Amino acid sequence: MSNIAVVKCIPEKNLECSKEILKNFEKHNWVYLAPPKDQTKFPTSLSLPEGEGIIIASGGSIGGPNLCLQSIKNLTKSALATGKWLKNHGLTPNECIILNSLPLHHISGFMPWWRHRTWRSEYHWISPSFMHEPLQLRQFSEALANKYRRPLITSLVPTQLLSLIDNPDGLKWLQSLALIWLGGALIPIDLADKARRKSINLAPCYGATETGAMVTCLSPKDFIKGSNSVGFPLEDVEIEINKRHSLKIKTSRIATSKWNNGKFVEITDTNGWWEAGDLAQYISLDNRKAIQILGRRDSAINSGGETIFPEDIEIELMKIVSKHQIPIKDIFVLGVSDKKWGQRLVALTKFKEKEINRYPIISLLTDLIEDWQPSKKPLKWYDCPKLSRNINKKWEIKKWQDWIVLNRPIN
Repeated sequence: MSNIAVVKCIPEKNLECSKEILKNFEKHNWVYLAPPKDQTKFPTSLSLPEGEGIIIASGGSIGGPNLCLQSIKNLTKSALATGKWLKNHGLTPNECIILNSLPLHHISGFMPWWRHRTWRSEYHWISPSFMHEPLQLRQFSEALANKYRRPLITSLVPTQLLSLIDNPDGLKWLQSLALIWLGGALIPIDLADKARRKSINLAPCYGATETGAMVTCLSPKDFIKGSNSVGFPLEDVEIEINKRHSLKIKTSRIATSKWNNGKFVEITDTNGWWEAGDLAQYISLDNRKAIQILGRRDSAINSGGETIFPEDIEIELMKIVSKHQIPIKDIFVLGVSDKKWGQRLVALTKFKEKEINRYPIISLLTDLIEDWQPSKKPLKWYDCPKLSRNINKKWEIKKWQDWIVLNRPIN
């Protein structure tokens, strides 16, 4: 019988974490890839699928984040499909050097490591600190290229691209890569245009934890030519988009199930289709149907490659408010456009008293969430005495986004 083993994925200990994952796979365990500060606990008596694989967080579903079960078999299918795409675009998988700077507890960070095991290719972790030191990053990669004389490939999210492209050493590093898979969020048009002008080999792609990562991809050649799509489905993927732009995906590597309300449940319909949380449309590219992502179906936002559910942030903030008896009556969290991150959270706050100094209260609250990851912390806080809720969530978000433009934040 399979058990669940928990591996805390700490970026500075990626090598140790990956060895621990493999040891648990040998024991036929399912491995929960936990973020560094995660405290998730599973019941001791659980009915798990036979075999082994990973349990990993996803924000791709509708209605909130989930924990997905992805078997080793599915992960390998994904790696093979990606390798075949790579070969079809002029690169031999086992001759590539994979550089990985993304977190191991995200599917986008786990899969480069799994691809290297599947393809038997050279592989190197890139520490978070390296991504903030473009000169060291460039020198490290140049040493690898000189040593192996092989193409370097990597996966990035748009925030990483943005932070590197305007730095001379960062730009040289980006230009030195044979391929950069770019996912996790929509790429801003101005950033895409800049990358084209700088001849960076971007391959915008789309995928989710539920699909074992990448399911569509645009070639660097088509990107440079000006396409703003995420390309075509990989060979093991079917895509369906209805008149309301809802995106459905069918592939043999859809997650076995997801953890929901204390149990594992199936995520596909009876015909094997999974409905993503994004809206999409077809656009013509070389007389074929390419996929263009339009945005989230629900209220989720994508901030720096992270899918964030504002309602969850509101709940956590109000728990802190209650625990520390902070004089706040209500908090409404929503996303606003941000050039670097795609979107950032802001918080509208309704205080319990009219005549009260707002700034120290917000300062205390921000101190209490100091250890939250940046994408989950509101960037700005607003005093909103007339804050009210409306059943029409979409209209409500638009209303308060317009209100923010006309008002100044507390902080």
